[in-house]
Parts: sequence; structure tokens; C-alpha cells
Amino acid sequence: MTAKIKLNAASGGGSVSLQAPSTAGSDTVLEVSSYNTVLDNTPSWLVKLSSNYTHSSTNSWQIAPLATEDHDTDGAFNTTTYKFTVPSGKAGKYFLYYHQQINDNPDDGENMQGKIEKNGTALDYSYSLAVSPGSNKTTNVHHSFVTTLAVGDELAMWLYHHEGGSVTYSAGSTWFGGYRLIGG
Repeated sequence: MTAKIKLNAASGGGSVSLQAPSTAGSDTVLEVSSYNTVLDNTPSWLVKLSSNYTHSSTNSWQIAPLATEDHDTDGAFNTTTYKFTVPSGKAGKYFLYYHQQINDNPDDGENMQGKIEKNGTALDYSYSLAVSPGSNKTTNVHHSFVTTLAVGDELAMWLYHHEGGSVTYSAGSTWFGGYRLIGG
């Protein structure tokens, strides 16, 4: 007789089985443990513009005024200074991402750029550049990457455009977020 334990998936389709060997020289113990440890990717945040934002200084970098939080698990993003600060005990590798959109402004060959600064210095691999393909075209930049952060490091997203006049960043399409990687 073969001993077998079969557990069916709760949502249907598929199962997990444990089956004893057909012969054994001595008793074999199989131990199944339950762990209540929760692994999560915190801190985690996503912030965006509160409304459309006019950036009137062409050829200059401007910190993105990200004052609306979608979420901020550790309260580590300051919506007054527009900076994320790595909390105590949360050093490690982080996945960072951002998106910026200028509505209907740049003309053929004009560009926009985005970057993330850490402690006032641009992270080399955070730059993104987009060149407008025609007159008055909506233009986007976006980027994502992994970097190592220490407790107290400050991050901020920056905006830049070479349009020749004012541009309007879309509140619905300009954001910055990230989270700490488990085991990072």
C-alpha cells in the first residue's frame, strides 16, 4: 500500500502531493514548518505632481514639485522639499523609477530630460532624454534602475527642457517612485 497526501489548490486546477517511498531502510521523518515571517519591499513610495506644472526656465534644471503621495509606507518622502530620505534600518538596494510628460510644447528637435539626484549629485545612470519628433508634440521621458542607498541618503527627481519658452508637465503623467529590494 502506498501512503500519499494530496492537497488541492484552493482556486482549482492543480495540487501538491506528498508520497512515501515504496521501501525504506529506516523511518524517514518529513518535517513541514510554517513561518510567519513577512517579507516586504519597504519602504515603498510613489509621488506625483498635484496639478499640471509650468516650467518656464528653458535650459535649466528644476526640482520636480511632487507634492501628492499615492503611497509612502514609511513616511520617508517629504512633500515640502520633494525629497525621499532613506529611513533608519532601511539601507540596501532600491528599484527606482520615474516618468515625465510635457504636453503639446516641444517642437522638432527640441528636448526634455529627467534625472534622479542622490545627496545633490546626479546618479550617472538615472538620466533620460527625449527629443520631440515634430511641432507641438507631447513628449515623455521615463527610466528605471537599481542602485544602492545608505541610511540618510536623499533622492529627488529633476526636470529639464530645451523648448525655448514655457512648458507644461502633466500631473497625470509625471511621477517618481521606488522601493527597497528584499534581500538587497
